[in-house]
Order: sequence, then C-alpha cells, then structure tokens
Amino acid sequence: MNTNKKEKFILKNNAVHKRFWQIGIRTFFVFLFVIAFLGLLLPLRPKESELEKRELSKFPKPTVSTVLNGEFFSDISTWYADTFPFRETLMSANAKMKKLYGITTQEIYGDAAQGDEIPDADAEMETTPTPEVTPEEEEDLPEEDGTIHAEPEKLGKIYIADNRGFELYGFSRAGADAYINMMNSAAAQLKDIATVYDILVPTSIAVNVDEENQQKVGSNSQEDTFAYVNGHLDASINQVGVLDTLKKHNSEYLYFKTDHHWTADGAYYAYRELMKAKGMTASALTDYTRTEYPGFIGSFYQYSNQSDTLKNNPDTVVAYTPTCNDLTYTDTDGNQKTGHVVSDATQYSEGNKYLCFICGDQPYERIDNPNITDGSSCVVIKESYGNAFVPFLVNSYQTVHVVDYRYFSGNLIDLVKENGIQDVIYVNNANALIESAAKNMTRIIS
Repeated sequence: MNTNKKEKFILKNNAVHKRFWQIGIRTFFVFLFVIAFLGLLLPLRPKESELEKRELSKFPKPTVSTVLNGEFFSDISTWYADTFPFRETLMSANAKMKKLYGITTQEIYGDAAQGDEIPDADAEMETTPTPEVTPEEEEDLPEEDGTIHAEPEKLGKIYIADNRGFELYGFSRAGADAYINMMNSAAAQLKDIATVYDILVPTSIAVNVDEENQQKVGSNSQEDTFAYVNGHLDASINQVGVLDTLKKHNSEYLYFKTDHHWTADGAYYAYRELMKAKGMTASALTDYTRTEYPGFIGSFYQYSNQSDTLKNNPDTVVAYTPTCNDLTYTDTDGNQKTGHVVSDATQYSEGNKYLCFICGDQPYERIDNPNITDGSSCVVIKESYGNAFVPFLVNSYQTVHVVDYRYFSGNLIDLVKENGIQDVIYVNNANALIESAAKNMTRIIS
C-alpha cells in the first residue's frame, strides 16, 4: 500500500470511528433525556416504598430562608432521587446484578456495632437509677411540645442460612441498664395500684440457631442478656420467661423466615406463659378463628439487598381472631378511629401482611370484649412484636388497652389510674433493650 492509499484508509477509518462516536454520544444523551423525562412524570412517582416500608420524600415547600440558604434546592434533589419512577424495580435489578459475582449458601448483610460484654446476672449495674423529679425541680423544666421523636425499627446484620434470615443480636450494657431502671421506676409508681409483668421476647436467632453458631456469626447470647436484666429487676415485677418454652417448640413455625417478627403461633406460647404466671387457664387456639395470608415477604428481604433466597421462600401470616374483633384507636394525628383486632390482609401487599394485627403500630388502642363481664383489664406496653400477641388477650380480659411507647404521647401511670387497670404487661423483643427505646418507655411514665 503506497503512502496516499494508506493516508486515505486512515482518514476513512477515522471518519467511521468519528461517526460511530457521534452516534454513541447522541444515543447516550437521548437515553439520559428519556430517563430525565420519566423522572419528571409526577403520576409515575411512587409515594410509599413497599420494599423499605416507609413514606417517600415529599416535594418541599419553598420558604424565604430555605431558598436563600439552598436547602430548598437540596430537598428537591432528595425528592427527585427518592421518588424516581420504577425506583424499587431498579434497586432489585441492581441487587441481582451484584449477586452474579458469586453463589453462596450463607450470607451476611449489613453493619452492626460489636455488642458489649454481657455481665453476670448479679453483676453491679454501671448506670445510676433515673433520679426522681421533685416539684421544685419540675418548675424549672422547659415545657414539652408533645412532639414524639421515635426512631423506626432498624435492623443490623442479617444472616441468611437454610433459606431463611436471622438478625444478629448485639448486647448494649447501657441499654439494658436503662431498661432495668425504667422497669423498676414503673413498678415503684404502680405499687399497690396494678400488677406489673415483664415479657422479654427472644428473636429467631436465639431460638433457632445453637449457641455455638450464634457465636461464630458474632451474635451475643440473649439468654445471658435476659438473665442480667432479670437479675436486677425489682422483686415486685413478675418475670414471664418465654425463651426456654420457644426453644422447646423451635421445630414449629414460631418466626418468619423473611421478617424479624415472630408469628402468632410464637406469640401464643408467650400468652400461655403469661396466663400461667397469673394462675389462669389460657384460651385454647381452637377458641379463635384461624386465617392464613400467604405470600408475605418481610423486612429481612429489604435489609439483605433483596436476597433471592428470601424472595423465593415467602412466609404465610397465620392470624387467630378472638371472640371480639372490634377495637378503637388513636392514630398519630390524634384522630379517633375504629378497626379490627385481626384485619383481612388478603389484599395487603406482600410486605405489609403483618399489619393485619391490631391495625399496625398505633399510639393507643382499646378493645372491649362484651362476652366478658368480670371487670378484668390490662394494658400492653409494646413495640411491633406485641401486635401478634395482643389478640390472644382479648379472650381473657374484659378490656385490653394497648400503648406503643414509640408514639404514645400520654402518661402511662395516669392511664392505669384513670381506668382502674389491673395488669400492666410489658412485651419487648431483645432488640428493644437499647437506650433510645428505654428513653421512650421512660418518657411515658415521667
């Protein structure tokens, strides 16, 4: 090839490359334009995330201060990204792409702080009891605005094995001590007024995974945790142990595979232990109407980067409806509403079927059973683990009050006194033994 032909070939080749490069750039910008256009289509923008179980960001309202300091434009950026059309589909696709890098039979997702060393049951507590506020001191305190600063439930490390998920447990010495102080304070204030019961519920890893493998994956002992807490509770508090009972029945469907909650069957064993502590006979499961809601995929799926293992092994929510299925509740906006102890979850989305129990997490609920007229009453102080537990109490009490300490703005002690409540029942899973939860439980008795 002579020099002229070679130069012509190079020029032609460069022209072809340039043309393809220009086509590629144009295609890329068209793609970006289409994506941006889709992103601006308000009707396609989701308002809630089923995957993350939360309300997505709302378009910000401009104010003079937020416009001037740039916060308004930053919030627009957050809203745009948080509510992008097909957001969850894209998240799931991204997670599946990452899984192509390798195949594993056991997986661990998430970050969790290393748990504290669990002291012996009789070890001295490090924190001092919460001081009582005298009337003189109370006058100097600022008025509360009634705003509830409650944190949503968050999960730590997720361990996946045998086609199911487990949450690793990390012990918090400060959290356990704060819980002990709160319980002892409540018992002191309710002395000669009501009987206090404490039900500490283990999570699935403590019931379904042996101690050796719990240690291998870095999960602290919940048995030792409960022993430490129980060893420091006031003698007037009735401790209702459920860990051993659940372990004896761990071949049964006591915990969900894709979610951090226990099932209604697991909660029923706790109800039986409570009735035993009261010297009463528990209502048999046959006294309730059993209903199944299949296709439940819970929180572990979200926190495990949408694990295919969990997606392909969905749960079934089994619910037991008591003889009375009506309740009234106050929502987070202070509105009075009516609902059901067990709702029909047939049409609920796959991530929300656990909400069939007592209308989900409401600040305050009340259930009056007209079939019981002995004047018996109780109040359950709980987080979401208590939701599956409450329906069983309806067959044993004339009136059941329910308080979710994360959202309740009233005073528990006043509630007990004003309604003549006889039994005060705390139901908390092991992960509630943290400072933020204890702080909220302390807030409603202060």
